[in-house]
Amino acid sequence: MSNKLIDVHSHPLLPTWLEALGRATGKTSDALTISGAPVPPWSTERHLDAMDGHGISASILSLPDATDFLKGREARALARTINEQLAEIVARHPSRFGAFAVVPLDDMDAAIEEMTYALDVLRLDGVASSTHADGVYLGDSYFDRWFEEMNRRSVTLFVHPVPPPHFELGRIGLNVAILEFMFDSTRMVANMVMSGAKARFRDVAIISTHGGGAIPYLASRISVLEPLFGAGENRQTLSGEEVLTGLSSFYYDLTASTAPASIDAIRRLVPASQILMGFDFPMMPASTIASAQEQFATYEGMQRDEKRMILAGNALRLFPRLACQ
Repeated sequence: MSNKLIDVHSHPLLPTWLEALGRATGKTSDALTISGAPVPPWSTERHLDAMDGHGISASILSLPDATDFLKGREARALARTINEQLAEIVARHPSRFGAFAVVPLDDMDAAIEEMTYALDVLRLDGVASSTHADGVYLGDSYFDRWFEEMNRRSVTLFVHPVPPPHFELGRIGLNVAILEFMFDSTRMVANMVMSGAKARFRDVAIISTHGGGAIPYLASRISVLEPLFGAGENRQTLSGEEVLTGLSSFYYDLTASTAPASIDAIRRLVPASQILMGFDFPMMPASTIASAQEQFATYEGMQRDEKRMILAGNALRLFPRLACQ
């Protein structure tokens, strides 16, 4: 295990998905963007080259918001196609790739049906989701039936931020990845805790990406202010201890969060056993991987065995299939 490195945060930019996105947005392949950024080149071979060049043993592939721009039959069909293509990649490279299933979030019956197929038939490693669907954040009762089934199965759920509702890039001129993704993860984690959903569905292992956004920094403030101002309409007010318990029950990946100040904040919230490595390839270029690895390797706030857990041990617990390869 000491030589293993597992990346839980990487995105396969499948041609099928890009073509569907182009049709939905009316954009040609040259004009297509993802969250305001040009579409980087991707293929399984490019991904393997990036992994081999940086000592990454395995990557878990995800397209969390793959069907968010569709509804109904079209969303279901695209989710099925993507999941089958992900399963094909994993079957060709079982020791190098895992995959999170795509589910259509516009219909909870369809989400449960597709998740069942992806996990039971395709044998994918978990499920991916965006932080919200049309402005309804995870933790809302809308998602309860889906979460009940995930809880029954003890599913690992990878949650990736998307632009918040009504966000306009031109207002401040910064790409959504710089600030808004962090804030959207923060909203999702807080809503899961304040709604009581995280406690009710405690057997769903939720990975909050990008270090949990601002949650590690704000956790103490939230635990002080929520008991004073409440958890929201028709919600039970939690004690400060209950708030911190909820916020500390997530897994957090270190995508773009390997600076000492970031790891310090995360480590004050959760133990090393709930931290994972992620590099966001190819949305973050391969050139960013080495610097993230160097920052983590030289971080002085953890013991060697804790770092080994973060590099691979924790991921192997969540994705035991990889441990058998």
